[in-house]
Amino acid sequence: QRQMCIRDSSCLAFAAALTACTTTPPAPALSPGVDWVANSPGWAEEAEAVYAEAGAYVEAVAAAREPKSWAVILDVDETVLNNVEYQVRLETTGDTYTPESWHAWTAEKSAPPVPGVIDFVEKVNALGGHVALVTNRADSEQLWTEENLSDVGLTRHDDFRVLLTRARPYGPSDKTARFALVPSMLAVQGYPGVEVVAFVGDNEGDKPEDLSGAEFFCIDQGAMYGEPCAAVPGPGR
Repeated sequence: QRQMCIRDSSCLAFAAALTACTTTPPAPALSPGVDWVANSPGWAEEAEAVYAEAGAYVEAVAAAREPKSWAVILDVDETVLNNVEYQVRLETTGDTYTPESWHAWTAEKSAPPVPGVIDFVEKVNALGGHVALVTNRADSEQLWTEENLSDVGLTRHDDFRVLLTRARPYGPSDKTARFALVPSMLAVQGYPGVEVVAFVGDNEGDKPEDLSGAEFFCIDQGAMYGEPCAAVPGPGR
């Protein structure tokens, strides 16, 4: 019996050692900006505050203009749809952005809305404005993007009339030409003479260099991508 106890103890010790060797190491900590967007109520509160400010602005615009004579242009990623889950996955696995992994993420069509955007879009439409979306998502991702938007409650016609993506591989990331195209696209849909009065985005490139009297409202995306428009991106502002 003593020999069996010794043998069993040895087996237990070996099993414990084997378990220690095969234990999965803890996931790396998220970068501060990603952690802030993913987990802090402060990020959601700030996004809602920006959209509330934009909502107050379009109320003033609507009071001075004819219905259907004005429009707002929104970026999509980190402005309408929140892709922090994609970034969390990358940082958890130690990977970095690739066009292939981003393409696969957009195919999931699972990005939730940025807090405040649904109410803002509803307000613009209720006040008689148009909503246009201009994004650097690839044209091959446009259908998935529309389906993702629909899943969060934003549908073409009811909520937005224009969605302009980026032609790959040669389409420029600069959105200036696409911004300028929005009034013409609304005109051929039966709404001539529309003026863009506001832009909403998370990057400097989400607005034209010359705003021509329009306003720009910046969503802080925690410095996850591009050239953030927030003066001090991320937590601790």
